[in-house]
Amino acid sequence: MSDSLAVVVLTFNAKDFIDPCLASALAQTLPVQVVVADNGSQDGTLAHVRERWPAVTALDLGANHGFAGGYNRVLATVEAEWLVLLNPDATLAPDWCEQLLAFAATQPAAAVLGGALLFSHAAGSAETVQSIGSRFTDAGTAFEVGWGQPLAEQPPARMAPHRTAAIPGAALLIRRRTFWDLGGFDPGYFAYLEDVDLCWRAWLAGHEVWVVPQAQALHAFGASSGGRISPFRIRCMQRNRYANMARLLEAGTLIIGLATSIGYDGYRMLEYAGHRRWDGLQALWLGTLDAARRLPGWWRARHKIQAGRRRTDRDLRRIGLLVSALAGLHEYRRLQALAVRGETRQNNDTRR
Repeated sequence: MSDSLAVVVLTFNAKDFIDPCLASALAQTLPVQVVVADNGSQDGTLAHVRERWPAVTALDLGANHGFAGGYNRVLATVEAEWLVLLNPDATLAPDWCEQLLAFAATQPAAAVLGGALLFSHAAGSAETVQSIGSRFTDAGTAFEVGWGQPLAEQPPARMAPHRTAAIPGAALLIRRRTFWDLGGFDPGYFAYLEDVDLCWRAWLAGHEVWVVPQAQALHAFGASSGGRISPFRIRCMQRNRYANMARLLEAGTLIIGLATSIGYDGYRMLEYAGHRRWDGLQALWLGTLDAARRLPGWWRARHKIQAGRRRTDRDLRRIGLLVSALAGLHEYRRLQALAVRGETRQNNDTRR
C-alpha cells in the first residue's frame, strides 16, 4: 500500500501515560511517520518523548492551543496523504491503519474513518465499547453508539463497516486534503465536539465518514481531561453544541433544535441542582453565556458553510446520521444511569 501515513499525537501533561500510545503507533503493520506535538506541558512530556522515543518527531507548540488549535498547527507541518489523530491515552491495534486504508481503497468517497473504540481503564475493559460510530442530534450534540455495552453483544450490522456521523478524535483517520479543504478544525472550539464539527462539515461538503469495527483501538477515557462530569468539559460541550447548531443546521432544523434545547438545558439544570452539583450548574451557565457572546461570529461562518452544502438535513436523517434531540436526551439519561451504577460499584469495591 503506497499511501503515505502519519500518526500525530497532541499532548498536554501526558508523560505518565504516553508510552503505550507511542509503542502502538510505531508497531503498525504499515510504515508510518509518528509525530508528537506538545501543547505547553509542564510535566516534562516533551523531554520524556525526546529521550525515550528517538524515532518520534517531537515538536514544541509553546502554549496550550487546545485540541483544535494545536492540531491545526502541527498538521500544517505534516505532508503525509493520510493523517491519524491519536490521543496520548489511546493505543492502536497493530493492523489499525492497515485495516482502515484497505477499506478506504474500496470507498473513494470515504474521507474520514475510524474503528471500534474500546475502553481500557479500570472502569471498563478491552471488551467494553466506547464507540462504534455515532449520531448527530438536532441539539448540536452527538452520541457514540454502543457506549458502555459489551463488544461481544453488538449486533452483526453494527460490527460490519458502515457509514456513521462522526469518528472520535481519540483515534481518527482523515485524508490530509479533506482536512484542509474543510479548513481544519475550528479553533474556537478549543476542546470537545471539534471532531463532531469536522465530520459534520465533511458530510455537508459531500464526503463520507465510515467506521470499520475490525480496526480496534483502546482508550483510557478521561485520563487526560477529567472525564464526562468535569466542569471544563461541561462548559465546553455546552458552548460548542450551540456552535454546531448555529453553523451546521438548516433553518427549519435549527428552530426545532432551539426549542428542544430549552427543555434539554432545563432538565440538566434541575439534575445538577438535585445532586448539588453546583460546579456543573455554573459550568452549564458559563457555557451558555459564552455561546451568546460568540453568536455573531458563528452566524457569519454559517453563511459560508450553508452556501457550500451538498447534503440536506433530510439526507442525513434518511441515512440515519441525524436524529432528534429527544433521542439524544434519552442517550444522555442512559449514560448518566451507567455513571451512577459505576460510581456505586466503585464505592462498594472500596469498602471491601
